[in-house]
Amino acid sequence: MNHSLNHKTLLRIAVIIITVALLAFLASQIEAGDVIRTLAGIKPLFIIAGFLVYSASYFFRALRFQILVGKEIRLNDLFNIVCVHNLVNCILPARTGELSYIYLLKKIHRRTTGEGIATLLVARVFDFMVITLFFVFSLLYIRNRASALVETVWVSFFIIIIIILLLVLLFHSGKHLLNTIKCYSEKLQFERWHPWRYIMLKSEETLDCLEKMKSPGSIRYLQIGLVTCAIWLSQYLVIYILVMGMDISLGFLEALFASTFAIVSTVLPISGIAGFGTTEGAWTIGFMLVGLTKEEAISSGFSYHIILIMYFLILGLYGLFVQKIWRIMMPSR
Repeated sequence: MNHSLNHKTLLRIAVIIITVALLAFLASQIEAGDVIRTLAGIKPLFIIAGFLVYSASYFFRALRFQILVGKEIRLNDLFNIVCVHNLVNCILPARTGELSYIYLLKKIHRRTTGEGIATLLVARVFDFMVITLFFVFSLLYIRNRASALVETVWVSFFIIIIIILLLVLLFHSGKHLLNTIKCYSEKLQFERWHPWRYIMLKSEETLDCLEKMKSPGSIRYLQIGLVTCAIWLSQYLVIYILVMGMDISLGFLEALFASTFAIVSTVLPISGIAGFGTTEGAWTIGFMLVGLTKEEAISSGFSYHIILIMYFLILGLYGLFVQKIWRIMMPSR
């Protein structure tokens, strides 16, 4: 117990140190008033338009989860869960907030942990595939301006192929793989270990849910793919609207390419507290590659992140309090 506690404490300390160090470094590269001037220069119309499109992306996320769970849960209920899930996920470091979706799905709608894991797993695989495809397309568009990064196209395609192969293996051979693992675990007497039995149980639940998703098959996955494209087109459009509001002269595909670095920093389990530091750092790299100065990239990165936090706080509080999810999230006394 002490070892576990020490490990968690050290992890929290490391996250705080990394977040503070990144923020301090980036802040030292700009003037104190740069971020304030950038934020003050954005017309309210752009911020409102960005919020409306951002809200639309939540609707598409809820619609995707509804397709994944077989349309057995109302879209409005899933929208509320998405609001809370995204709030927790954006605040907690290293994507640990992902567990809130599984928890709420089980607590409110009596779905198994395995179903929560399975639907979230499929959603994240589609997210990564669509983000990578968009990035490759934007990179091909601006390849003359970023010729040194053309190799990224091949790396991205390789990653997509690996993910698809792993997903196919999980869908078609997951049961066989799990049975093999269980066979060896029995020989090694892992079954005596309670956490191991729990992991095996939840793995079976997850694979059972993945099995159910095979039918009606291709039609469902086509729907998921199209809705995932709508999710990320909405997200990128939000960024483009805010970029225009900051008077940054970039085309949509250039903004898409540059902002993908920040997007990936939020999707992968590397983000700091509320994404601070990692989001701004990744944003700065991407936007400097398309021609912004270091100062412009850093100040616009901080401005974008502050507005984004405002967006997910509004929607998250809506999900928590208007729909009384806060009662479920609070520990019982």
